[in-house]
Amino acid sequence: MSMSTLELARHLEMLDESPEKMMFGKLLTELSGMSEDRIQRAARQVPISGLRELVHQFNKIIEERRGERVQELAQEIADDGISVEELRQYLTQRNA
Repeated sequence: MSMSTLELARHLEMLDESPEKMMFGKLLTELSGMSEDRIQRAARQVPISGLRELVHQFNKIIEERRGERVQELAQEIADDGISVEELRQYLTQRNA
């Protein structure tokens, strides 16, 4: 029985830090460094439903990572002794 790419990706997602998951991460990293043309040619071989699922999953991860980064920045700012109000004032002045 063969697995679709999406089924394989879901299976690898369920594995925590297995070699397969690490390889999948390396594959995605390599893919991110490829040219736009090469990515588009490869994407044309994937059914639209699969592309939509990939986009959905990537958007979820982007939002999670963005939230993590905001928390990191907030902690760094707090550690530097800058209050929320000071930051708000700075941003307001900068955008005025």
